[in-house]
Amino acid sequence: MKNLPFLYFAFAAVAFFEAMAKKPESGWRNLLIENANCVTWVSVTVKLEISAGGRSLPPQEQKLEALGTIIADDGLTVLSLNKVDPTANILSRIRSPGASVNVNYSEVMLLMQDGTEVPAKLLLKDVDLDLAYVLPIKERKDEYRDVVFSKVPSSDEENIPTVLDEVVSIGKLRQALYRQSMLRKGWVNAVIEKPRKYFVIENTSPGTPVFDRNGKWLGVVVYKMVRGRPSEIVTLPASDVLEIAEQVRARIQ
Repeated sequence: MKNLPFLYFAFAAVAFFEAMAKKPESGWRNLLIENANCVTWVSVTVKLEISAGGRSLPPQEQKLEALGTIIADDGLTVLSLNKVDPTANILSRIRSPGASVNVNYSEVMLLMQDGTEVPAKLLLKDVDLDLAYVLPIKERKDEYRDVVFSKVPSSDEENIPTVLDEVVSIGKLRQALYRQSMLRKGWVNAVIEKPRKYFVIENTSPGTPVFDRNGKWLGVVVYKMVRGRPSEIVTLPASDVLEIAEQVRARIQ
């Protein structure tokens, strides 16, 4: 009986270390080490033509940067459309009936971690789902001959989280902090099933991929669009992102 306190302590210690072993942090750190470059900054130069109140404003040029997730070996990248298309933001400020914004992309670049700028083109803008797909230009391969694209690790199985699951997203800091790769830890607040499946996840940034505690890719962060305007930040399932990517490829073949 004298050994009972010791046994209780031993069992408690074993239980504690087993619980610690099940924590996903070490797996997430490995995920970052192996897949940090599946996230890249995308730079776009846009020319804006704005009409409001029966007159056209002088054309404007803007340079924008957004985070994107590389989803294929050829560099096909998906990002939040609202981060590279200021249409919704401009219309919300004009508030004039009949106002229109025309956006032309004069330059699109994938900004790789080693400093290489990969010339690309915008393939698709999906306003309803807040998606933009960008693909490196094959005809200009000489400008990025040594670049190897690190695509997001995906699986054939659809991964669906549950409420309060811990998750993590891969991101990159801005140029002032050397575009250093980083992890953001969050959790699932809700899983919306209809009319379209979305995951509502805390502490995420548009354009970045989200992973579950086992390192499985869940989806890409976008804005939920309401009447053409961005509202809440949500995560679109990976299966939807890939399905639309297949449609994009079918159009350009």
